[in-house]
Amino acid sequence: MVLRRPQRNKLEIYHDILQAMEEDEIENGEIKPTRVQLHCNMSYDKMTKYLEELKKKNLIKNPDFKVTIKGKKFLQDYIKIKKFVKKMEIEYLKKGDSG
Repeated sequence: MVLRRPQRNKLEIYHDILQAMEEDEIENGEIKPTRVQLHCNMSYDKMTKYLEELKKKNLIKNPDFKVTIKGKKFLQDYIKIKKFVKKMEIEYLKKGDSG
């Protein structure tokens, strides 16, 4: 039985790619698209499409695939939003219904 990962939305994919790029640069001193692809668990063709989108949005720059300041801000904001959503889930969905 193969367990499938839930389908990610575009923001989650952007986050995964940018985070993988930052981790790859920290660990190896350079960013290799193949390592990013493996980390993000997606086909090379699909990842290439998303890299083009990230470049157009100025979240990464070529030719070395560095995460830009705007890309780093996206990562910070994404984490804040994710924490907020998790808090909301705990606060409103997991508590007993008293109303």
